[in-house]
Amino acid sequence: MESVEEGKAFIKEVILENFLSYDYGRVLLMPGLNVVMGPNGAGKSSILLAISVALGQASTERSRRLSDLVKRGRDISRVTLLLDNSPVKGKRPLPYRADTIHLSRYIRKDGTYWFEIDFKEADKQAVVETLGKLGLNPDNMLIMMHQGFGDTFSVVRPEEKLALVEDAAGLASYRTSLLEAKERLEAITTEEDEKKEELETAKTTLAHWQENYEKSMKIRSLREELTSLRIEEAWCRVQREEEKLSSLVQRIKEAQDTIDGMTVKLEEEQGEVEKRYKALTEGLEGVAKEERNLSRLRADLAVVEHGSKTYSALKTPLEDAPKDLNEIIKDALLSDESRLKTLEDEISSLERGIGAESPKLVAKIENYAAARERAAVLDYRLKEKRRELKTLEGQKATAEVELAEATASASSTGPRIPTPRSLTDVQLAIKVDEAQLVQLGDIPREAEQIYHDFESKIRELSGRLEKLRENKEATLNEVNDRFKVWRKQLDELVSDVNTSFGRILSLIGASGRVRILGEDDPLKAGIEIQVAFRGQDLVPLDSYTQSGGERSSSVTAFLLALQERIVSPFRAVDEFDVHMDPSSRETFIRALHDYFKGDRSVQYLVITPGTPAFYDDSAHYIMVQKVASSSQVKVAKSVSQGE
Repeated sequence: MESVEEGKAFIKEVILENFLSYDYGRVLLMPGLNVVMGPNGAGKSSILLAISVALGQASTERSRRLSDLVKRGRDISRVTLLLDNSPVKGKRPLPYRADTIHLSRYIRKDGTYWFEIDFKEADKQAVVETLGKLGLNPDNMLIMMHQGFGDTFSVVRPEEKLALVEDAAGLASYRTSLLEAKERLEAITTEEDEKKEELETAKTTLAHWQENYEKSMKIRSLREELTSLRIEEAWCRVQREEEKLSSLVQRIKEAQDTIDGMTVKLEEEQGEVEKRYKALTEGLEGVAKEERNLSRLRADLAVVEHGSKTYSALKTPLEDAPKDLNEIIKDALLSDESRLKTLEDEISSLERGIGAESPKLVAKIENYAAARERAAVLDYRLKEKRRELKTLEGQKATAEVELAEATASASSTGPRIPTPRSLTDVQLAIKVDEAQLVQLGDIPREAEQIYHDFESKIRELSGRLEKLRENKEATLNEVNDRFKVWRKQLDELVSDVNTSFGRILSLIGASGRVRILGEDDPLKAGIEIQVAFRGQDLVPLDSYTQSGGERSSSVTAFLLALQERIVSPFRAVDEFDVHMDPSSRETFIRALHDYFKGDRSVQYLVITPGTPAFYDDSAHYIMVQKVASSSQVKVAKSVSQGE
């Protein structure tokens, strides 16, 4: 509690211009209790209505339209509040630099309106939010209690009563944060269910596309393998052409080596033929010479034999021939016989010689013939080998062209792939892959992308679900923690209010209590006020059970009991005592005076149609009267004087 000296007014002054029954009025307010008095119809309630409207109240009392607040015959009205914004413990209540803030609301006859702060147009939402940070909510009937408040509050549902109490006591944020946490929990749970369903749908769809995806991957693998195989096939052709060319080069080398060897051999064989021919020629010439000698000898022998026969034939007839002739014939005959013998010996010798040379000559002929045959065969083979070499060289030239073409073709397919496989093996592998591709058939082109999209979606959903589970657990803990805090604050509030509520009602011989309904569910929780009069049992406060005075007393007692917990710096009540009997009215008036007498940190405005039974010099009394068609306001120096 602040002392009287430390007190200050939240609203310093209210200025009404063309507002309801006011042409122009200034109402000065003080710290603590401000009592507005005056006869009915004087314009007392208009002061509270003006304050509420200026503070941003959403609806007017009795559902008046804003245009109805403009004084008859005028086009525009204005309500201005002078708010005390001087620093408290080094900090200003409102986010402005001036010690006094001018808050105005203009209302036109056509119903349009606007706000100004220090004569600059301001947004209504900004005004309401700024004042709301001070706990001042002009729409809360526990803070701004207009006429008929007692009857209205008694019929408010328990849930609405609790909301009003929490807002007035500054506890709304506890339930708001709890409900926000519950909403987040529900939103997380809902999203979790949605994501689970979405995940199952995605998994089902993924399974549907998986077969196509696997086929797609198999087809891709086969196509990649086919590409590799065709590169391998191309280079296998190169390898085959290289091997073919290498073989031709080797065969050409071997053929050339063979030709070189055969040429040497042929030269040797030709030399042997010449040698054999020379030996044969020499042998033939020797035999021919011997034959000629033999023929000559035989001719000589024939001559000698012929002569011998002639002489033998002449021998007898010549016996009678001279002796000399016979001697000559005899000598000649003896000579021929000797010559014949010689010739025969020579012929015999030659014949033996020729006979001995014949096998040698045959051997020489055979050797010559064999040598010629070998030479002829070797020459034939050499010619064939040369023809073969020429053919091989032609094949080599063709192979070189084919190798160049195969290499160029293979290079266009890709880099060389070393392979131990033959071309036949590679071509067989190609046929196998092509057959598998035909068997797999066609699949949608987008199958792989769709599969990956759903696979990615499933990963994303799974991650999101895991995050949701974590958030759900954390939020559930947060809900439980906030629920405990809310319950604790609520229990403390009810405990404090119950103590004061019972005490205040006991002043008029009544009793009562406040209890929480449905406190386990913040959405359904509410406040029930129970009262008892004339020694009866406690019953809920409503518009049927209690009389008007009992309802007014009960609501006023509840309101007074709640004052310790209300956070708003400004509070007001209009004609709370309208249904009370004089005794109860005086009791509650004194209670109000006693409560605010020592507390100047809050500003309380009480509007009453009557005159208080006593005067409290710590209170600020305001008299409202109507002069002609305009309400007039002045400070009353004493209750009895009304001055």
